[in-house]
Amino acid sequence: MKLLNLLPTALLATTVYATDSSSSSSAAADSSPVPEPPTAGEIWAAKWDTASLHPYTQHCKNRNTYHAKIYKLNELYPDLKDVAPQLKVFYNKQLYAGSWGGIDVHGTGRELIQMDMLDVPYKVREWLKREKTQKHFSVQDDVVFFAPGAIYPILPLWVDDADEGLECEGVFDDLENYANEPKDGGVIGKVAHTNTGDKEVKFTVEALQVKTKTAAKDEL
Repeated sequence: MKLLNLLPTALLATTVYATDSSSSSSAAADSSPVPEPPTAGEIWAAKWDTASLHPYTQHCKNRNTYHAKIYKLNELYPDLKDVAPQLKVFYNKQLYAGSWGGIDVHGTGRELIQMDMLDVPYKVREWLKREKTQKHFSVQDDVVFFAPGAIYPILPLWVDDADEGLECEGVFDDLENYANEPKDGGVIGKVAHTNTGDKEVKFTVEALQVKTKTAAKDEL
């Protein structure tokens, strides 16, 4: 799946409209600031809570926890001095993917996670091999760097299949079935994190499939 396909249709339409409007209304644009486009993390961060799951039954729920290094942009030197030039080239003119909540905190508040590729789940590694033009994950030899918000667009790939039988096998593989809010038969998820030390973080990625309660009864 191409990364562009991960953007909701409504956002793409809004982007096109904004482009057309700015070109035809240059005078208005000069008098008012142009709003920044939302980050990938902001678009895909969970838009649901426990209350919004009441109309649904929950299936295949599972979670994985990871430990990684994390750096603010002003901490790239001296720790990452050897890879900082490549990081600057990779992310040049690219929209920051967002913080843990998806928003862009700008400046030195922006963070990058560092993980050994062997610690990255297999499905994510395979996705990186397929998506040659993606600009959220900077792979350098056996290490990968990414903003926390970069997890959200491919969140289900970070979670292993639940041990609940064949009905859960591969349920997190199809990103077309993933959304940031509940829908019948869809996959949703969340990310939580805890700073565990100096430049160290533990984050947990949770995913589950939901079905409307009426639809679930029909299957019985």
